[in-house]
Amino acid sequence: MNFSGPLKRLVKGISILFLTLFLYNCSLPPDVPVTKEALDNTKLYSTFVIEESPDALIHVLNKNGEAVIRATYRGIPVYLKIYATSRGLIWYVYPRE
Repeated sequence: MNFSGPLKRLVKGISILFLTLFLYNCSLPPDVPVTKEALDNTKLYSTFVIEESPDALIHVLNKNGEAVIRATYRGIPVYLKIYATSRGLIWYVYPRE
């Protein structure tokens, strides 16, 4: 296809916008590495039955900045999405079917 004039600028602008949005949504490692103490302070392992070990979870959080793990809460299967932020660990619970 041969674009010309305003259409060429529009296509170029849209391409740059999509590339920027794609790069912005990639996970980044946290500014401050997650420690075992920080993970213990969340009480995740006492509230949920988590399949991954704490060391494996800390490794993933320090590498990617986020993790999705399988867990159970009072016999109900759930997913935990954990983010490593500059303010500490933030986590959300989602049902698993």
